[in-house]
Amino acid sequence: MSRAVTRQMAQIRAALISGDAQAALAAIDDLMRVAARAGLDEEARDRLEPALAELRALAQASLTGAQQAADQIRAIVQAARSLQTYDSLGRRNIMPTRATAPQRF
Repeated sequence: MSRAVTRQMAQIRAALISGDAQAALAAIDDLMRVAARAGLDEEARDRLEPALAELRALAQASLTGAQQAADQIRAIVQAARSLQTYDSLGRRNIMPTRATAPQRF
């Protein structure tokens, strides 16, 4: 395994661990360019496979964490929109809130 490939793999791993998706994608693009330029034989691919499997697991864990965070934010927004309070007599007053929905352009 060449030093350039090893360095690119380390950069991808660091970017995935830090949660920097753009840096991870840039490092993956660089790795593909280095691998295409240098060429990888079957033996080199076999040596790279354990490291690539680790990167796949890190990427999957990152995706799962991001999805869980998005689900939690959705639950928080839903709870904020349906805030329930009680008056001094114990009657429930439902005060729906109208939080502005984010706009995507």
